[in-house]
Amino acid sequence: MLQRMANAAHQLNYSGSFVYQHEHNMETSRITHMKDARGEYEKLVMLNGHRRQVFRNNDEVYCFLADDKTVMVDKRHSKRSFPALVPTQLADLNKHYDIQLGGQERVAGRDSRIIVLTPKDTYRYGHRFWSDKQTGLLLKASIWNNQKELVDQFFFSDIKIGAAINRTEVKPELRGKKLVRSTSEDMDTAVPIDPGWDISAPPGYKHMMAIKRVLPGAHMPVNHIVFSDGLAAVSVFIEPASEKTVAGLSSQGAVHVYTRIVANQQITVLGEVPTATVVQIGDSVTYKQ
Repeated sequence: MLQRMANAAHQLNYSGSFVYQHEHNMETSRITHMKDARGEYEKLVMLNGHRRQVFRNNDEVYCFLADDKTVMVDKRHSKRSFPALVPTQLADLNKHYDIQLGGQERVAGRDSRIIVLTPKDTYRYGHRFWSDKQTGLLLKASIWNNQKELVDQFFFSDIKIGAAINRTEVKPELRGKKLVRSTSEDMDTAVPIDPGWDISAPPGYKHMMAIKRVLPGAHMPVNHIVFSDGLAAVSVFIEPASEKTVAGLSSQGAVHVYTRIVANQQITVLGEVPTATVVQIGDSVTYKQ
């Protein structure tokens, strides 16, 4: 069922509105997803808060900023977003989570089956996924902390699955726009991180990537290291510290951010994981000349 859910998010045509709820905030977005012989195309429009539209053409992402004149262009580096939250590679999930079937509920007028992932330690969140019984598409997803408290959730308020979608509905209009690319180098040609850094992660989190790259909206490259257990991912950024650097811990919904200074470098660890995970990773960072 998890594999069917993961595939459905990429293979099906669908359009609908969904809500992202975290803490006391709610954000509503409209998504249109199309799959054809040439690949995947997607349009995401935020309906409240800051004006933003995101278009995806396979692995290339265009983010239209609020000034209506500038478009950020970046590569999609295995980043998952609703409803494509479930990874396509599921082999190791049962090493870190107990996976069980839950009950049945209706979401956005459709019958769904619940799948529950309970973590085997304190270094990851619990998850519940509501899978559409007819197509397998993820209709609702929630994250729970170790105290069984709801951290955040996504859910469709309306959804159409399988209907024909015109290519123009998912095509960005770039005429007259200023394109700002996140980096002049592709991931395949990005340089390795600076030598001397040593980082470790809690059990189950594997080292996935370590490159030096320019982040969207930035000018100077930063060291970027990623760890993942197959479902949760944690990013570590290493860049020169400044007078504005503030060490400590912060959070927004399920995302925690931990910052400290090592060897005059700002270490920022962030991920949709419990506090213990970002703190342990951040405190493990050492530098040897």
